[in-house]
Formats: sequence, structure tokens, C-alpha cells
Amino acid sequence: MPKSGSKKRKGAKPAPLAPPMMKSRKRARKVTTLFHKYTRERDAAQEHDDTARVECLDRLIQEMGGREEYQRASQVSTSFHSTSKWVLGVLSRNGWLHGRVEETESVSAAATNSRKLPRRDTTCLEVGAINTELLDASARSTTDEETGVEMRKYRLRVRAIDLNSMHPDRIEEADFLTISLSPDREDRYDVIVCSMVLNCVTTPEKRGNMVTRLFHFLRPGGLCFVTIPRLCLSLSPYMDQQRFRAVLEAVGFEVTETKESPKIAFFICRRPSSACPEELDSKWMALATIRRGRKYRNDFSVVLNTEAVTGHKV
Repeated sequence: MPKSGSKKRKGAKPAPLAPPMMKSRKRARKVTTLFHKYTRERDAAQEHDDTARVECLDRLIQEMGGREEYQRASQVSTSFHSTSKWVLGVLSRNGWLHGRVEETESVSAAATNSRKLPRRDTTCLEVGAINTELLDASARSTTDEETGVEMRKYRLRVRAIDLNSMHPDRIEEADFLTISLSPDREDRYDVIVCSMVLNCVTTPEKRGNMVTRLFHFLRPGGLCFVTIPRLCLSLSPYMDQQRFRAVLEAVGFEVTETKESPKIAFFICRRPSSACPEELDSKWMALATIRRGRKYRNDFSVVLNTEAVTGHKV
């Protein structure tokens, strides 16, 4: 006879600790489109002191699920293109996953890939982190074949931040546009990842501020990984790929690699060893229409500020 109580008890399932992942790409696209639209309009209403419109848009944002729903939608997008895999592949290719050797007069650039040279951890800042993939990579361990001792697989130290952390125990809740950089610049990073974030910033001036801060928060010789939707470059009257690349170069970056997927534009930018630009061409300080003749689906643009670019206001 079966033992008494051997059958599983029937009862209510425990409530999930977090909402389930969004599965529909169509739903995800709708959420991200609405969120960007409402947040842009909210910022514009706030600038014009239109309190009633701000309150209306706040309600609309909450009715669609707020920033939490937007982040869930973003997770659907990242499941189809892993920024972390791309970043780790590039860092593996140049040897930075195993730490960095500072280039000096006695250490040539060609020798910096040698693991025999003294190394320090490669520091990485992930702006707008919606998952822990880079953090997980930095925490991976391996066993030394000679000693049998467990050790870190990569010499990678990651700080992940987001406006509304979905993993508050690991991802720091912070606004990149307001975090401070120390006067001696000792807290700069070797690597900065800014994936699908710039398009979420609501005004051209704030986008310019973000691009500029990406440059100033990077160590000389460091790499910045930027991704934005291709639509920002193909369906805006103010921006195309050539102009966006020129904006990155105007703040001081060298664009070393670009690629595209059907939906995403990828840029790898290097900060050269030379100082930040001493001046800024006035053409980057205002909107410039480069496409005319028909309606466009978005108004993505970037406006730069002289003091920020030259480092007098970071």
C-alpha cells in the first residue's frame, strides 16, 4: 500500500518574486515606443510649466506599466542581441579580459597583450544595465591547472548602474547624468558600455551631455561601446549614421569599429591619449535639419555644449 501522505498536496502556487519576462516582441515594441513618446512629451511639458499635461502624461506612463514595464520590454530586445557577448568578445580579442597593462615608454602598445607583464583589473562601467550578464562574467571562476586553486576567470571589475534597478542587490540605482567624477579623475574607467540608453534620453541637450560624459569618464586609451536603434539614424530629420559618427568625434572619440544588425547600430569608440578638445565647432550647438521633404518617425538628435566638451563642466 502507498504510504499515507505520499501524494503531493494541492494548493496555491507561491507568488512570483518578480513579474514574468515579457514574451511578445510586438508587445515589447509597443511598450518601448509609447514610453519614449510619453517621456519626451513629459519633459517638453515640464519645460513649459504645463503642470496639467505633466500629470496627464504621468498617468499614461503608469497605466502602461511605468519604467518597470519598459525595462521588461527592453529585456525582450536584449534577448535577441546580446550586448554583453559582443563586449566580452572584443575585450577577449584585445586581451583586456585578463587585466590591463598601462602603456608607458618602456612598455610598447604591442606588448600590452602579454599575460606575463604586471596587470591590474580592467574596470568597466555599464550605464543603463537591465541584466547582470557583465556582472556575472566578472564573477566567474576557474581552477588553476597547476595548483588546483580556484581563481577568478577574468580580471574584470564591473560597476553596473541604472535609473531604476531591477536587481537592487547588484545593480546600483544611479543617474549617469548626475554622478560625479573626482577632481583628479582617478575614478575613470577602462571600458564603458552604453547600450540602448542614449535613445531613452529625452532631449538633444541631455543626449549631448551623456555622450560628453561617456568621453570624460573613460581613461585615455579606453573603449566605449554604444548601441542605438537604427531607426534613430535612418528616420530622423536631424541624424544619420555619418552625422552621429561626427558627433562622437566632435567630443573627442576615435570611432574604431561600427556594425549593424537589422534593428541596432553598434559603435566602438576609443578615447585617445591626447587631451580633450580645446574648442567646439558651433555647428554642434544647435539642431540642424539634414533631411527634408517628408514626415519622419522620430526626432532623435544630439546637441553639444562647449563647456562640457572641453571638460570645464562635467
